[in-house]
Amino acid sequence: MRNLTALLLAALPLGAELYESPLQDLDFDAAQRYCAERGEGWRVPTIRELFGLRGSGRFSHEISFWSADTAYDGISRDVTGSEGDAGQQRGSQIGYSFYLRDGDVTLSPLTKRIGVICTETPASVYKPSFEKSEEGVLDHENDLLWAPLDAYDKKSKQTFEGAREFCENLDHGGRSWRLPTLDELYAIVSYERSTPSVDTAVFGVMMSRYYWSDDAFNDAQAYVVGFKLGSVATSGKENRSYFRCVSDLEE
Repeated sequence: MRNLTALLLAALPLGAELYESPLQDLDFDAAQRYCAERGEGWRVPTIRELFGLRGSGRFSHEISFWSADTAYDGISRDVTGSEGDAGQQRGSQIGYSFYLRDGDVTLSPLTKRIGVICTETPASVYKPSFEKSEEGVLDHENDLLWAPLDAYDKKSKQTFEGAREFCENLDHGGRSWRLPTLDELYAIVSYERSTPSVDTAVFGVMMSRYYWSDDAFNDAQAYVVGFKLGSVATSGKENRSYFRCVSDLEE
C-alpha cells in the first residue's frame, strides 16, 4: 500500500479558494500583479501546488498557467521548452508554467503570455522525508525505497518498456523493484537545486536529463521528469531515457 501523505503536502487543500483569470495573455510579472490586485493574501500558486491540480476538470485545458516559481542557473532556454540543450542562452531567468491537459511542467521565458490561477490559501510547505541508508534511499512518508545508484549503471538508458523490465528484474537486496509513478518521481525534485534538481547528498549525482516514470500518457507516450531544472513532459515510449527503480517497503 502506498502512503501519499508526502505527495499531498505541497498540494492545495480540498476546498481551497481558487480563481482562474479570464485573461490569457499575461506575462510572468503581470500574472503576479493580477493575483495580488484581487486583495490581501491572493497569490500565484507554486508549481508543486499547480501540479496537484492535475486531472482537475475545473480549469481551462487549452492553455498553460503561470506558477510563482522561477529558476536561474546561468544556462536556461530562451524559448518555451523542457529539458535539453537546443535553443539555450546563458544568464536568463525563466519561469515554470503548467499545462493541465497534459500535466506538463514547462520551462518558460518570463515574457510568455499565458493564463493564471490565483489562490488566497496560505502557501503550503513541502517537507519530504528522505534518508540515505545502506539499502538505498528511504522515503519514510511514502513507504518507498529508492535503489542506490551503485545497484546498476546510473548512465544506463532504456526505452519505456525496457526500463520497466529492467526494474522488475533488478536483483538487489532480495526485494521486488519497479519504476516509480509520476507522483513518486516528481516528489524527489528539489527546486532549491539545479543541474541536477535533486538532493545529490541523498540520491547521488543523477543525470540532468529526463527519467522515466511508470505512468503512460497514451499508447505511444509516457511521462518523464527532467532533473536539469525540474520539468515534467511526455516522451515517446521508444525513446531511451534514464530511470531509477523503487521498492515498496510494505510488500
